[in-house]
Formats: sequence, C-alpha cells, structure tokens
Amino acid sequence: MDIFCEYLVEKKSTKDKIKKHSLTLACILFLLAVFYFCFFVKIKFIALIPILWGGAIFGTVILRRNFSLEYEYIFTNGVLEIDVIKGRARRKNLVSIPCKAIEHMAPIRNGFSTDRKVINAIYNEKLGRKYYVNFTQGGVPCTLLFQPPEKILDNMKKYNPRNIEL
Repeated sequence: MDIFCEYLVEKKSTKDKIKKHSLTLACILFLLAVFYFCFFVKIKFIALIPILWGGAIFGTVILRRNFSLEYEYIFTNGVLEIDVIKGRARRKNLVSIPCKAIEHMAPIRNGFSTDRKVINAIYNEKLGRKYYVNFTQGGVPCTLLFQPPEKILDNMKKYNPRNIEL
C-alpha cells in the first residue's frame, strides 16, 4: 500500500511584508525623482521618462514575486520532499530526505542552534509545531527546520520509529 501526503502552505512573515512594502515605496520615490529630474533639472531627458518608469515598475513587480513564498511538503513511501514555490510560478526542490536517513528528529524547544548547514522551511514563525531534522546529504551534515502536519509526522514515525520523536 502506498502512503502519500501532500500539503501546500503559504509563508507568512512580517519581515517579508515589510520588504514588499518598502520595495513599492522605493519604486514610487524613484518614479517621483525621475519625474522631478526630467522636468525641472534637465528638460532634454523627458523622452527617457517612459523607459525609466517602465523599467522601474517591471523590476518592482518581478522582485515582489520573490517575497511570495509557498512550501509544499510531500511525503511519499518513506521519502519527505520539500519544495519552495516563488510567486506561484517557479518551483524548486529544497530538500528530499528518505526517512531511513534521518539521524534525529524532534520538536524545537527553547530556541535552536547548530553548527550544521540549516535549511529553513518554516512557514509561520508564530505557529507552534516546529521540528528539526538532522541528516547527512552528500557528506554534509544538515538540519531541516519545518512545521509538518500531524499526518506526515505519524507516517514518518512508521518508517523510522527510533530516531523520530513526536
């Protein structure tokens, strides 16, 4: 019998919202500065206004998409895969871990520090249920931080009961 669980969650971060709004504000200030420069300082550059405005608006739209992140947790027959989706358009595989390769997995209690490579897939800092997973990938010790739903946790525990704490 195949086991398949899939969850798509949107990252909610105050920092990302602030960055998005700051980027928009910077674009508006740039547009005003171009307008002022072209009309009041050097009139011969008026023809550049549409080009500069178009480039600034296009760049802002493209950069804002990078702050719209979604994480997809997929668990299929003992393999946990986490993908990050930027702007609801581009998908990148963040990590793929067979449950048998997990060295230790437990809830994060009272902060977290490590000397390993950290892969952060936490979608909501305010929400509890944060877990860390220690594993080795390509000879490099890594730690994955994520917020799995109960169904994925239960299925992972079936594949590696000794190393996974719930």
